[in-house]
Amino acid sequence: ACFPEMATVPIRRHYASHPWSEEQGTLRAWRRGATGYPMVDAGMRCLYATGWMHQSVRMVCASFLVEYLGHSWVDGARWFHETLVDADVAINSMMWQNAGRAGIDQWNFVMSPENGSQDPTGAYVRQWVPELARLPTKHLHTPWRAPPAALQQ
Repeated sequence: ACFPEMATVPIRRHYASHPWSEEQGTLRAWRRGATGYPMVDAGMRCLYATGWMHQSVRMVCASFLVEYLGHSWVDGARWFHETLVDADVAINSMMWQNAGRAGIDQWNFVMSPENGSQDPTGAYVRQWVPELARLPTKHLHTPWRAPPAALQQ
């Protein structure tokens, strides 16, 4: 094994001292699909219920945890390893290291949880976040921008 500690230690060692958030409330909300960001919440609820989520949604959820919430990629890797039915320690760890900018192929982008590009019709969010099912598609991925009348419906 080239990287036996890959599940918990960054391959790019200089990232080991990065100050990550230890706020348990935000981590718990992310795990439960209760962040308030519909695409993230749909993905995390789907993961917990089925043990799987599409790769592009995995990237949105990973980017959100690391970039928006400031949590370590290790937190995400552990949760995905616990919940994915297709969990593979090498693939999972490498994906999360890249999301956390600590891996060999680190991501130099942030996947937006707001633009809904992974769910243009809104069907995915409507399935997994049913409390938003009646919201018009144009507001579905950013309900905080919806006018009061749309929210009341």
